[in-house]
Amino acid sequence: MPTFRTGLLLASLLLSACSMPISQESHPTQTEKTITQDITTEKSTSTKNDIAERITPVTDDTAKQSTSAEAAAVVENNDQLIEQFKAQKQLANTNFTELKNRIGNAPALPRLMAVEQLNKKEISSATQQLRTYISKTNTDLAVLNARVDNRQKLAVDGDLIRIFLSEATVTHNSNKFKAQPLVGQWVRGESRVIRLKDNILFENPRSEDLHITFSETYQLVVNNQTIATVNPHKEKNSASFSVSTHDNQGSIVGKLDYRIVIDK
Repeated sequence: MPTFRTGLLLASLLLSACSMPISQESHPTQTEKTITQDITTEKSTSTKNDIAERITPVTDDTAKQSTSAEAAAVVENNDQLIEQFKAQKQLANTNFTELKNRIGNAPALPRLMAVEQLNKKEISSATQQLRTYISKTNTDLAVLNARVDNRQKLAVDGDLIRIFLSEATVTHNSNKFKAQPLVGQWVRGESRVIRLKDNILFENPRSEDLHITFSETYQLVVNNQTIATVNPHKEKNSASFSVSTHDNQGSIVGKLDYRIVIDK
């Protein structure tokens, strides 16, 4: 009997062992694989599309517009440099002429080539030379003005001259008129502009500027032309003149009577 029971027990154990499920590693099915691949593909495609939207392609038209804008900026910059150069050159010429008329000489202007022959760097350099010249001659003019002021207050013989414009005929384009007589007093080194008006019709708008200078070297200069050298020891004299108008479009012909003012 014990042997029979033992056999039954072993048989039961064997049956139990055979009926237990065998544990296997879980693997995704074909359907699950397909779904996963589709999701991954969609994410990748979406990311690429987002990047493509953020990156704007450079087309030929865009490149041409950019090049045109850059070229326009360069031209505008060059035009500005040329305008600055011309403005400084005009100021330098004005200072040169004024010093030459009032003192009798002036520092030489910078020797520069025509602006059309200069590149961008050369234009900038030339403009700087003109600025330096203007600064120097402005100082010279300030010193000259101070001397003129001192002469006005403490004049010595030959420092003051009285000028009488006895005759003046202005011809400008198709207009011609005789100016009314004028009288004024100048200090040596002084330069002033007087307005010539029609002698016959006072309400007539016809008029012309006349620039008269009594230089430090005792010269009478009318519209940038020397017409006489004043003898400081000779009390009275006169000088005729024929000069261009300020715009070089006409002429002024006349006569100045002048005399040295002696402080007694």
